[in-house]
Amino acid sequence: MQTPRSGIRLAMIALQLPGLLMASTAWAAADPTLAMSWNQEMGPAVRARAAEVLSGAGAFFHNTGEALSKASPTGDAFWHLEITFYSLLFMIAGYFVATLISRWGRQHFVHLFNAQPKDRAEKIGYLLVTGIMKSISVAGFAVAAFGVSMIFDSGEAAARHTHFIQIASVSVVWMVSILVGTLLAHGVSTHRLLDLDDEAVRMIYQYSVRAFGITTFILGMCLWMEALGLNENAHLLSLIAGLLIAALMFTALAFVIRQPVAKLIRGGSAEGKSPLLLRVLAQTWHVWAGLYFMAAWAVLAVRLLLDLPGATPLVVAPVVGLFVGIIAYGILLLIIDKLDDIWGLTPADPAQSDGGDESAIHNPLSPPVRTLKDLAENAAALLAVMGGFAIILSFWGVDVTGDKHGLVRLADFLIVLFLSYLGYQAIKISIDQKMAEEGDLVEPEPGEEGGAGGASRLATLLPLARNFLLITVVVMSGMILLSQLGVDIAPLFAGAGVIGLAIGFGAQTLIRDIFSGAFFLVDDAFRKGEYIDCGSVKGTVEKISIRSMQLRHHLGALNTIPFGEIQQLTNFSRDWSMMKLSLRVTYDTDVEKVRKLIKNLGQELMEHPEVGDKFLQPLKSQGVLAMEDSAMILRVKFMTQPGEQFVIRKLVFAKIQELFDREGIKFAHRQVTVRVANNDDDPDRPSNLSAAEKNAIAGAAVPAMEEQEAEGGAVPDR
Repeated sequence: MQTPRSGIRLAMIALQLPGLLMASTAWAAADPTLAMSWNQEMGPAVRARAAEVLSGAGAFFHNTGEALSKASPTGDAFWHLEITFYSLLFMIAGYFVATLISRWGRQHFVHLFNAQPKDRAEKIGYLLVTGIMKSISVAGFAVAAFGVSMIFDSGEAAARHTHFIQIASVSVVWMVSILVGTLLAHGVSTHRLLDLDDEAVRMIYQYSVRAFGITTFILGMCLWMEALGLNENAHLLSLIAGLLIAALMFTALAFVIRQPVAKLIRGGSAEGKSPLLLRVLAQTWHVWAGLYFMAAWAVLAVRLLLDLPGATPLVVAPVVGLFVGIIAYGILLLIIDKLDDIWGLTPADPAQSDGGDESAIHNPLSPPVRTLKDLAENAAALLAVMGGFAIILSFWGVDVTGDKHGLVRLADFLIVLFLSYLGYQAIKISIDQKMAEEGDLVEPEPGEEGGAGGASRLATLLPLARNFLLITVVVMSGMILLSQLGVDIAPLFAGAGVIGLAIGFGAQTLIRDIFSGAFFLVDDAFRKGEYIDCGSVKGTVEKISIRSMQLRHHLGALNTIPFGEIQQLTNFSRDWSMMKLSLRVTYDTDVEKVRKLIKNLGQELMEHPEVGDKFLQPLKSQGVLAMEDSAMILRVKFMTQPGEQFVIRKLVFAKIQELFDREGIKFAHRQVTVRVANNDDDPDRPSNLSAAEKNAIAGAAVPAMEEQEAEGGAVPDR
């Protein structure tokens, strides 16, 4: 089943070629020298030659009949009908050979056909193999037919030319029908790569084969009459008229199949939902194609009239480029799929893929490039377009291997830009995939001190390496592109060296920050996501740049610390973390009983379903830490994975409170005893104090309580 976005990339190749060729024609038209040459020399010559050719139009049929009579071996004007009959016999013999080759191919390659292909590689492989086998059958047909015609050769040149042109014309039309049928998967909808239904495929196939058949017949007739000795003016007239009919046929073909192709361009989506560029292209592609065909016919007519070199059939040039591009693109996709199976160009995480049908060909303009496979497919599509474009340029007489033509220089510029894009995307995708494999950081709860565990060392260094490599690619590509444009980049390098030297002298603090950060990272002092203390600030490492890092405090503040300002760094997220908690109990508490209870609680927490696996050492009692006026201080400790101690601390406090309540162990409250002298006669008799005096005494006791709390160590050691 085809997806709405499937089957567009091959159509995009076909549709981009006419536009590119129209651009090349506009380029030539914009040349002032060419325009001046046309006005002063070429224009009058073309008009004079066209008038000379048209002057003999009235005698065209007479000249044709005269040429047929002169070429007749027997003097009969209808001799060619007998030759055509023999050609049919020769082609029947060739068809018999083609049938044998087809049967042999089906017997040996039938196992490649899978009624329900599982992926795109199977579809492309089957279409390529069947297309090659059918092409071999056509080659066998042509060889056998030509061979039989040579065996029964009468020795007459006219008969030999007639046999050759008729057999060659049938072979060309047959080959074109095979190429079109293979592209459309005509008759095998299960292997179709384009998002077209059977009715649309049938229409495109029939009209395309008819257009190619009529064009081949017309050109074959022109070549045949030329071989028979038709005079030059009559031959030019027939050839120009035949090419005009061919151009009109292909223009009509574009208008007939405009709706199915427009659907491919839109990617199967509704007209109002596709991107604006695709909507415009879908609505106007047939107009551009028609303009190209007519422009190509006009240029070709001028070349023929002036007897210029390279007067090849420019009307069918896009067809040749299209077929070459499609074949190359299909082979490249097959190679990409095989490499994907071997090397894994697609990430294992399905969330990073575009989620489309892997057995179809997707629109290169719609899905974002997320994997190396997507990048390879885009590169293959562009290479196919460039290959087809190069073939068409060769039809137009442009030497694609030279360096003098403006289009060639433009192509070199685009190639450098294309390679730069590939390098940029390949680095970005590869590092992003590696970062995804390293896993996401566990974000701490807002307001929670410490945070979760940090990222791996590779995940910390990869973003810096990615930025450095991407900047390098951009700078180097920019230099090469400027060089392609003719800019002398040597002064730019010299200027960059002077600027770098000036920055080195004027920004010593910046250089210190950069080098300090490099050594911190080499020493693996911290990683992204770790909780560190730099003396003045502390927090979770949230971002690392080339000269500084940003720490997110557990209360939300974001601190930026230059590496050169760090004198001491404490990392709380490495290897393990020990948490020690102080408990205030009354003096009548049984310390040994508390030790046993804490030990049992520690074993219970080790089996806890949520946090049990985070303990490295169980909760245990360390006995009496200190003796105060109003309480006995006990200490307990436990070891956890780094970053987990602060979360587990809350659970440990809650469990200890439940345990002490159940066992009757009381927590000691802080007390401050204030002795007030009543009178000298009877110190033990209390005096009546007013409310204001009591409040004053309580206020005087607050500093003593705060001092006792600070000395008691309520804040746990870490």
